[in-house]
Amino acid sequence: MKRYLLILFTVLLFSSGCGKRGQAAGEREEIKITFFDVGKGDAILIETENTSMLIDAGYDDTAEVLLDYLRQRDGEPLDYLVITHFDKDHVGGADHVLKDVGAEQIFQPDYEGDSGQYQEYLEALDAAGQQPELVTDTRSLSFDGAECLIYPPQKQEYEEEDNDFSLVISMTYNEQRFLFAGDCEKERLKELLNQTEFDLEHDLLKVPHHGRKEKNSEEFLEAVSPKAAVITCSEEEPGDDKVQKILRQTGAQTYFTSEGTITCISDGEHMEIWQE
Repeated sequence: MKRYLLILFTVLLFSSGCGKRGQAAGEREEIKITFFDVGKGDAILIETENTSMLIDAGYDDTAEVLLDYLRQRDGEPLDYLVITHFDKDHVGGADHVLKDVGAEQIFQPDYEGDSGQYQEYLEALDAAGQQPELVTDTRSLSFDGAECLIYPPQKQEYEEEDNDFSLVISMTYNEQRFLFAGDCEKERLKELLNQTEFDLEHDLLKVPHHGRKEKNSEEFLEAVSPKAAVITCSEEEPGDDKVQKILRQTGAQTYFTSEGTITCISDGEHMEIWQE
């Protein structure tokens, strides 16, 4: 039934003006975004024709899910690794990625983590002789038609220490926009609502903090107004019902990584999403 519903959504999406993937074949390049099923954690791979970016690396014990995929890339290291913050469900697999695959450039927020997985990540950085870039000002990247902004936390201290230090990534590919919101909680969501670096409306949203409800979640989700939303979650913790209701009210089709790895293909005008 799950597969049937996804196919039905794709047909409806196409009929509402989002087009078939094949319609753009040969006309423009595509971007591929993979949201890996790593439980209640984040591991998101963005691939264009010549560039790869991994946003977070899930848990230590789910690293093989990533590595099985990344090893198929003929030994090529990642171009970019972005660690949004240092919770174990985001940085846990990073040491394995660095040891097994590698990354040319690494971005992280400017604060100290306190988990064992964070220490293992630091040790892997040291072994690789790499120094990550601490993102303290908005960082822009351009590759293969994609424009990417990494938006850092604006304060030195937060009530929710780790989560509100999350780096937020806004990516524009031709006419479509994608927002990856880490584990942002209410203070960080307020910063996003008040910032002027980029327009908050995006076509696809990686929902903050695995679908947890915050006081300003409704205001944030309405401002983003996504066509599609991804909640990275486990079957035991599928995301707050109130968040899911808000997303339905905004017209978003919502996907859950607890139901399998999610793939999005976009040519910058048309977006196709399916789930394994």
